[in-house]
Amino acid sequence: MDLKQIMGHVIDTLYQGLTGGSAELPLPTNVNLNWLMPGLPFHESAFDFAIAGPYAGPTPLTLDYFKELVAANMGEGVNKAQAIESAKLMYQQNLLGTWEQWSRLVDFIPYPVPTPATSAWRSTPASGKYKHVSVVYGQSNRTLSQVYKDTLDRCEVADDELTAEQKKIVEQMRSLLEENVEVEDFLTGEKKIEPRESRAMIMYKEKRSAYENAVVDYASRLAGANSGSAADLIEWQRSGGIYRRRAIEALNDWVARGYKNDVERAQATLSHILGSSMVVWKQKLSDIISEIENNTTGMYGYAFHPAGVLPGGFARSQGWSTFAENKLESRSSSSSSSSSWGARAGLNLGLFSIGGSGGGSTSEYTSEFRQETFEMSFQYTSVEIMRPAFNPSFFLSRGWRPKQDFITDYGTTQHSDGKNPPSGALIGYPTKALFVRDLKIKSDELATFLHSQQSTLNAGGTIGYGPFVLGGNYQQANKEQQSNLDINGASIHVKGLQLVCFMSALFPFTASPSPDVKKWI
Repeated sequence: MDLKQIMGHVIDTLYQGLTGGSAELPLPTNVNLNWLMPGLPFHESAFDFAIAGPYAGPTPLTLDYFKELVAANMGEGVNKAQAIESAKLMYQQNLLGTWEQWSRLVDFIPYPVPTPATSAWRSTPASGKYKHVSVVYGQSNRTLSQVYKDTLDRCEVADDELTAEQKKIVEQMRSLLEENVEVEDFLTGEKKIEPRESRAMIMYKEKRSAYENAVVDYASRLAGANSGSAADLIEWQRSGGIYRRRAIEALNDWVARGYKNDVERAQATLSHILGSSMVVWKQKLSDIISEIENNTTGMYGYAFHPAGVLPGGFARSQGWSTFAENKLESRSSSSSSSSSWGARAGLNLGLFSIGGSGGGSTSEYTSEFRQETFEMSFQYTSVEIMRPAFNPSFFLSRGWRPKQDFITDYGTTQHSDGKNPPSGALIGYPTKALFVRDLKIKSDELATFLHSQQSTLNAGGTIGYGPFVLGGNYQQANKEQQSNLDINGASIHVKGLQLVCFMSALFPFTASPSPDVKKWI
């Protein structure tokens, strides 16, 4: 049995779930995939901060989890009211901690040509009074937020004055895209004003995501009908029109209730007006960064650039797609394992990875499995990465250029040369994340192999195959001692969620200042 072929077939399914296409077809030149080798395990509570906000209390989705915290605080000399107050503090600290961890995790610049080595991650326990696990994901040697800040601090912008009418239009368009919101710190009660995406912009992204998911669902089922079983073909013949209609209805809903035309017109208008006069725009973006660094402090005293996910409740939602196949040993991959695509995407599907605890070294292991029954099932979904303080439109405009000190420090005159693969100081940024949960495998030999590595797992290590983590601990501070692996005979159950891939948007040739600019400041 060729495990590489089996994993290639599974990767094709995940590829469709993230892109809506087949791995046989090349990605557009402005898109890049970064697979994790292996996946990064999370408990579903790691994303509770995104349901009602990182400063919120328990919600209907998280009430059972909050009850567990209350029960854990009950004890001799502690009444229920005291236990509830202690649970509130624990709940809030967990929200803030997981929000910070996710924000730091996605604060990276993708590699132009991913490799298994650059797609790895490790957990690093910090010493000191507070035990904390920092997840380190392979980055292009710098963070997205730092390059963004350095760009704003060390660039020149066009200084053509806007007319009074242009200024009025700019303010109108911005008011549609963002708003200032008063928020209250859960712990101190301090109130402050923070810039947030407007309700129209949030609705725009939610409806866009719903439309994209409907299109992906339609495309995946079409691909399954073309290359799947007779049952898949019959299902498509009977219901293909329903999925197509759902995609059309989702687009209509995006237009009608997601402010699609309004938001895109506002974005186009801002790009047009500010393309040659950007002093005010740059200052506002810099002010947002300053507010974040002064007001957004993490659990351990350091500022971080906030990031969220849409939809916020995805981790506790039931609306995930399902992969379930028996007799996978008879399957062969049509793309990932039989062409060079897998290697180009940074995937090594032929080896197990065994990582030590606390960021220790990783070794690779090859196992030849005999012909046997191999079954696999899991659920998967993709989410949008939301960064309220990051504005990629700035880089696409033609009214800015880097100063000499930026060029000297970063060793390049370009943020991106626009080539394939690109190079530069900031070639792109992650926009989507692909998650898998409830991974189940039935295989006698794989179960035996995992049993043989039990000492590694007990010591806090991880075992991965391809983009899946087969055994390890949840990577968040409040769950770090809990294993996600359960083996019963030949049945292997990897509990919880695991992050397996990022999709990134790549910038075209930038900076590309307009030759019509007469004055730079």
